Amino acid sequence: MNSARTLPRLTAAVVAAGLVFGGFGVGAASAAPATDDSDKLSGRLTALAAVDVSADPAAAEQQLAAATPTQLALPESGPASLQLSGGSVAVTVYYSTPPLAADIDALAALGTIDAVAAKYLVIGATVPAGNLEAVAGLANVQSVQETLSPVSSGSAWDAANALTVAEPTAEPTTGPAVEPTTEPDADPSASADTCRAVPANLTEPLNVPLARDLYGVDGEGVRIGIISDSYDHATVTLPSTPDEDVAAGLLPGAGNPCGYTQPVEVVVESAAPSTDEGRGMAQLVHSIAPGSTLLFASGSGGQAGFANAVERLSEAGADIIVDDLGYYDETMFQDGVAANSVNDAVALGIPFFTAAGNDTIVGSLGESEGRVISSWEAPAYRPTACPAAVAENLDQFDITSADCMDFDPGAGEDPTNTLTYPDLAAYDVNALFMLQWAEPAGAATSRLVVAVTDAAGELVAGSPLPAAGSPVQLAGFQPTGGDYNYTIVRDTSDGVPALNPRVKTIFPSSYLRAAEYSAGTGGDIVGPSIYGHAGTPRAFSVAAANAATPTELENFSGTGPMTLYFEAFPSTDALPEPISGAPTLTSLDGGWTNFFGSAVQGAEGVYSFTGTSAAAPSAAAVAALGMQLRPGITEQELRAAITATAEPIGSIHEFVSVADSAGSGLVDAAAFLAALPAPTPTPTPTPTPTPTRTSTAVPVTPTAVPVPGVETHTPVATSATSTPVATGELAQTGVDSSPALVAAISALAIAIGIAVMLASARRKLDNR
Repeated sequence: MNSARTLPRLTAAVVAAGLVFGGFGVGAASAAPATDDSDKLSGRLTALAAVDVSADPAAAEQQLAAATPTQLALPESGPASLQLSGGSVAVTVYYSTPPLAADIDALAALGTIDAVAAKYLVIGATVPAGNLEAVAGLANVQSVQETLSPVSSGSAWDAANALTVAEPTAEPTTGPAVEPTTEPDADPSASADTCRAVPANLTEPLNVPLARDLYGVDGEGVRIGIISDSYDHATVTLPSTPDEDVAAGLLPGAGNPCGYTQPVEVVVESAAPSTDEGRGMAQLVHSIAPGSTLLFASGSGGQAGFANAVERLSEAGADIIVDDLGYYDETMFQDGVAANSVNDAVALGIPFFTAAGNDTIVGSLGESEGRVISSWEAPAYRPTACPAAVAENLDQFDITSADCMDFDPGAGEDPTNTLTYPDLAAYDVNALFMLQWAEPAGAATSRLVVAVTDAAGELVAGSPLPAAGSPVQLAGFQPTGGDYNYTIVRDTSDGVPALNPRVKTIFPSSYLRAAEYSAGTGGDIVGPSIYGHAGTPRAFSVAAANAATPTELENFSGTGPMTLYFEAFPSTDALPEPISGAPTLTSLDGGWTNFFGSAVQGAEGVYSFTGTSAAAPSAAAVAALGMQLRPGITEQELRAAITATAEPIGSIHEFVSVADSAGSGLVDAAAFLAALPAPTPTPTPTPTPTPTRTSTAVPVTPTAVPVPGVETHTPVATSATSTPVATGELAQTGVDSSPALVAAISALAIAIGIAVMLASARRKLDNR
């Protein structure tokens, strides 16, 4: 892309500003901005609505796709791309009140309903471009935004982050990386179970064999829900099918040679072809907890689809849920739709494990070398004059007046952050920018856009204005190599906003090699990459270390902290004190499958599944062993035991604490089981059980909005487990679980004999 095309503008009305919370750099509004129907479409959807779409579906899709990389600053395919079908586009419709049957019917008359998450105020739908404005005009609709393809945390991103600033030696990919090879982590035949075609290589470094020997557990009776892209709906022919996986002993089902015949329950399959990463996750879970029952639900359909998947798995009786998806419109400063669904599952007593993401970037040039430069954040928007290259091109954004962000936290002024990239255009790979500002979702009064210029001052990328009230922006472009100037532009066409909110940009999996501002100073923060539901305090946010080197973090593994400043969506109230967290703990990737990941050299039919997408299910599987051993254990008791017994692991990143990179440490299955509280004696006579799931106390009120005629599970509000942040200071990652730790320590004292066995066995394992 040589130049940015004219970008459509939303004429959003700016409402009176809310209060400014000084040290936090956030704004609070009492209500969403008043808008007319034209304001409710995002800038990208406004552009698509203006396309004169052909009546022929194939031609119409080509017309919409042609606008995507040029006018809309998005990848043509893969993560962060529009989801197009004929002349229609996938959208997320936000409502001001929970949508009822009449709202759903009205939307269905204009498009296809993909996912309904009424209690979270959203519906996912696929709508013909010509009907977008009509959707915006429906009753109770607050905004309509594009549903971008989600990102998972699997093998492709490991290969991508291995690129150097020199010409890459291997083509980066955006799907399962089946071509690159790696040296085998161990002899694939050395420890193979006689009934498995591929060894369960994650078990020993997670201390699972000892746990099985001591306690006789395999996950039996525990139902594990998995959320990913797809299970059996791949875009290409893969090395194996689900039936072949069962026959190979790698998945449970009829004909499994190991005797695990309970089939995987596919609760929701992806509507569109994808990568079947969910099946790869299922193989890793089965390798550690083969007796457990596996359930799968696709998280396609945006955050509405994710919330629907969580709800469906909860209704299907999942005891644990694990996912590996990230959505580019998830909020950084407030729990949004996806995070709310996670929190509500936890409120029902369901431990929720989620991948911390693979977005950590370590610089490789100049002062950036060795530094984590995955993000940049300032405590407040600092207005300054825009650089000439941007000011001369405001009409490209249909903006008449603007100021720009000052990246220099000192006395000087600098409206650009110079970023260095390799030649990604040669490989059809995009650099991405996730820009957000600390105003409540749906009630933001500032409108910011991304502008990128090259060394010659030519505008090479720019994002359209967001939907009215949205504090979320995303833009991408394909650099040809060298330095580019990143600018954050604030629209002042309707006057200078009263707020100067906190501003943050994450550069997700962007192959960034150097950044002009590569170290935090003057209150600015550089580095943390975790966002969205992967950072919500009640989830188990899982970082990754490789099975071959289990005490050393993967260099791409997501780092924290993520800090929340507002109560959960749809609230517009600021929290009394910010809350920071994530990651929670570390588990292992590099797990072997028979189809997903990078081919293992010298081991035909074996693939290494890397990324936090692999670490999250391996941690969830260990948790299942504990739930089998102690039926009825609460989420808080499980959290206390698994974090208190994690093996310490060091940070490998400069200026990143251990807590913010590894959480509590590496999961240890045997130590975790030993630390579980003793079962409560059964009272005599046994009372009749109540046929409802046991609720677990949570630190906030229910996040779902009650829907008339729909049952909403109400969690019990108690004290928070996350540590609040003192004003102006970020807390370290971690969970305050002192009461539960007392129980854990008591259990360890009682089991002193077992502890000795653990230490001895662990030394033997370490010496192998």
